[in-house]
Amino acid sequence: MNFEVKLSVHEILQNKHFAHAKVIAGKVGLFRLVRWVHVLELTSISNLLNGNELILSTGVGWNGDKDALSSLVQQSIDSNAAGLCIELGPYISKIPQEVIELADIHDFPLIVFFKEVRFIDITQEIHSLLIKKHYQILSDLEEYSNRLNQVLLSSNPQQNILQLLHDHLKMTVFYISNQGKVQVISKKTPDEQDKMFQLLKDNKIPSHMNAAHQSVQALNQTFADLFIISESEAITEFESLVLDRSAIALAQSLLRELYIEEQRKAKEVEWVSCWLEGEYSNEQIHRYLSELEPNLEPNGCTVLLCKADNLEKIISEFTYLKVYFRSIFEQRGIFLLSHIQKSQIIFILLNSSKTDDFKRRVQEGIDCLKKSEFIKKQKFSQLEFSAGKFVNNLSHVKNSYHTAKETLNIREKMPNELISYFYEDLYIFRLVLAANEQGVLYEFISDYLGSVLLHDQQNNGELLKTLKIYLQCKGAKKETAEQLHIVRQTLYHRLDKLYELIGRDFMDPYKRQAIEVAISAYEYTSASKTPYEYASIPKSS
Repeated sequence: MNFEVKLSVHEILQNKHFAHAKVIAGKVGLFRLVRWVHVLELTSISNLLNGNELILSTGVGWNGDKDALSSLVQQSIDSNAAGLCIELGPYISKIPQEVIELADIHDFPLIVFFKEVRFIDITQEIHSLLIKKHYQILSDLEEYSNRLNQVLLSSNPQQNILQLLHDHLKMTVFYISNQGKVQVISKKTPDEQDKMFQLLKDNKIPSHMNAAHQSVQALNQTFADLFIISESEAITEFESLVLDRSAIALAQSLLRELYIEEQRKAKEVEWVSCWLEGEYSNEQIHRYLSELEPNLEPNGCTVLLCKADNLEKIISEFTYLKVYFRSIFEQRGIFLLSHIQKSQIIFILLNSSKTDDFKRRVQEGIDCLKKSEFIKKQKFSQLEFSAGKFVNNLSHVKNSYHTAKETLNIREKMPNELISYFYEDLYIFRLVLAANEQGVLYEFISDYLGSVLLHDQQNNGELLKTLKIYLQCKGAKKETAEQLHIVRQTLYHRLDKLYELIGRDFMDPYKRQAIEVAISAYEYTSASKTPYEYASIPKSS
């Protein structure tokens, strides 16, 4: 375990070897912490110190040189040494007044021995005390950890862990969940607790108070923040370690509760499956949800599909995966129910907040999942998301499920054309899907693009690409040529051919709209038909 043990200068002065020592300057600095004791007799020491050392010296190095002693004290101060102990004797009989004043200005403890002392005895004993304190801290931490393990098996582990932390450190404890719920363990009155919490919230802890913080994390997510507040001494490294152990125990408790809750909810898989098939009325759905989550007041919902090629490989960890997904969305006011089918996870996202920013919150949740280190560690080959239509009536979730599948289908076929996750952003593709379901899509494509597609196929040409860019550029020839990386003369030749194949009126509003729809439709269906097939479909009369 990597931590440093320190004693204060005041504690060290209680040792028997300091019986004939006196603090002649810097008494205010006796709270300084000592992590090691060094014997130094040189006049240049700044490069030999790391900070918090108690320096022992006989003065042989400067042999009564007042300036050298003053420099030594200044170097010690600049290097954040804990203090300087000088043995009065043959090398130095008196500490100059200006040196005492320098030490007092900086609250730097200056200690003198009036009798000869064995520095080796001091270093050996102080170092032994430091080592003993180190092992005592380890022992105390081990004992505290054992008590935490016992508390984790109790009926109310979270509350009991907070109480144990308070009892052990005698400090005020604040536990603040991501949902804003605050738990306080303190001997303060409720009004004093409220004032302290406000100071903590505003990050305005006064100088007489000291606070330490630790996040409660599980599955690479922060679920809560844990604080301890001391109104007397500074918080020690040991107390920080106790806080850290407590936060880990709280995370373990939280993860276990989430896992048990998720397992319980997993039993509702069949019910969710029937809901997706539209088998329940709005009243039945609300009754069931109120039993599942009494405080839930859903304000509409949508279906989110998550597809992963190797999901079946981590099916044993699916409960933890759902816990993680749930934590992401619940932080954004979205309650989540899930169902798994082969390589696809189906989530019903129930809005528990206002509807006008629901899409933004879903987007944030998806973005968070895509960037998550936890998700990356699951070694998914790829995660694909799609969100269906938002429905106010919960009994219409089947419609949202159907539109989520349509969105995923188009996103998979046309990843470069459709970057949005939402059904409402399909735009013209909604018409393409409807035409495809009615069996008129191929005929429509043939009517407006058949001759162009056939020409490209027979001549290895790029008329379709030219037509698409030309329409996107609203007929601007210079911009079209630049995007196609061709000279304008080449563009003119291609346009002449397009005039010949589809007519000079293809920029007229209605015909242009039809051609743009046909291009989108062709890109959607091009994986399953060849240009020859489109050209061979009889033209509609």
